[in-house]
Amino acid sequence: MKRNKQLTLAALCMVVGLTTVLSGCTSSKQQAEVGGSGEKTKVVVWIWEDAKNVIDLNMPAFKQKYPNIDVDLHVLAQADVYQNFLIAASSGDAVPDVVNLETLRLSQMVQTGGLLDISSKVAPYKDKMNAYKWADATKDDKVYAMPWDSGPVVMFYRNDMFKKAGLPSDPKEVASQLQTWDDYMRFAKQLKEKTGYAMMADSKTKTDATFFGQMLWQHGLWYFGQDGSVQLDNPEVIKMGQYFVDMVKQGFVYEAKPWSDAWYNSFKENKFATVVGASWYDALLPTQIDPEGKGNWSVAPMPKWSKDDKYASAIDGGSNLAINKNSKHPEEAWKFIEFMLGSSDSQLKMMKEGGLFPSLETTYSDPIFQEKVPYFNNQPVRQLYVDAVKKVAPIVYTKDYPLANEMVINAFAEIFLDNKSVESVFQKTATQLRQKTGRK
Repeated sequence: MKRNKQLTLAALCMVVGLTTVLSGCTSSKQQAEVGGSGEKTKVVVWIWEDAKNVIDLNMPAFKQKYPNIDVDLHVLAQADVYQNFLIAASSGDAVPDVVNLETLRLSQMVQTGGLLDISSKVAPYKDKMNAYKWADATKDDKVYAMPWDSGPVVMFYRNDMFKKAGLPSDPKEVASQLQTWDDYMRFAKQLKEKTGYAMMADSKTKTDATFFGQMLWQHGLWYFGQDGSVQLDNPEVIKMGQYFVDMVKQGFVYEAKPWSDAWYNSFKENKFATVVGASWYDALLPTQIDPEGKGNWSVAPMPKWSKDDKYASAIDGGSNLAINKNSKHPEEAWKFIEFMLGSSDSQLKMMKEGGLFPSLETTYSDPIFQEKVPYFNNQPVRQLYVDAVKKVAPIVYTKDYPLANEMVINAFAEIFLDNKSVESVFQKTATQLRQKTGRK
């Protein structure tokens, strides 16, 4: 009887203990769901200011879900993000935990070996994101970054300037009459003759080659072919370089280095009428570039080389988030990334209030894409971005893009400064690029 009583007590203790353990497990699980144990974890994110401002929109909701994860959004200039991370990656530093990377530099950063393989983590999202976004994030079939925003290219234009020049100004009419680059040149000629306005702004000797690159991408061409070969001496590529040169020489381009003070001032001074640019101008025009321009800007599709072109748009930039391979907090870092980029609610908020067009395609059916945008003369411009991103060539920047683009910038400077032909300079540049990269 005594022994039985002891067994009963022992059994009771086991039940109580098991209940306590299970309770503890449940508590631990709940804590894990909100960011781990009672101790707080600090996740350091290297990010540039514009991106940080958009992430801030979702931080209250993130803190509510993960109260035990402190996020330090450490702001750096874009160039400093890359330079500093290259140093951190080579030295094995654990900071940052997360790094914000532009797509145009992503492949280059993947090649450093400093990013964490997150293939298994992003697997549920592979079919939900713009397909082209994964290529630059991938090396040897392993994925090293999560896509954030995409940069489908459209044409932002000043409807008041078009109207003053006797050109169509309604978005539907513009889309109907300005379909090709020949049309764009024709509009530029009438605009210049009737009003004195330039069609666009760029620089002869200090271009960033974005306009040229967009023309290539829209036509399914790039600095490198699908087999990796250098394409700068391809006749079609030379043709597009010649187009930019012709635009400049005919006075259709206002001289201003992109993103310089002169470039910003040219918007205020009404110097030119169009920006062939990425969807992220949706945020920059009303907030930083031309806040006084409400109602004067409208949006139409990007011009094509031929109405029958297979592709109708291009990509300019876009960004991604990646985890430092040496991070001491990779799980918390992933929770931050997944919350910001894998959630439709988060992505839609960042688009509506921050102007970043999501790579997450499950968002595209949301009514927000049909909303009229007051700044753009109450035009529902976001649907144009959806249409554009569905009609881009599956081109990737590749690790050699920064070098190739710098050489193209120097090529245009040589063409204008020394009055050389586009063909001769591009052929020479192609040879030099082959020598520097080892490509065919």
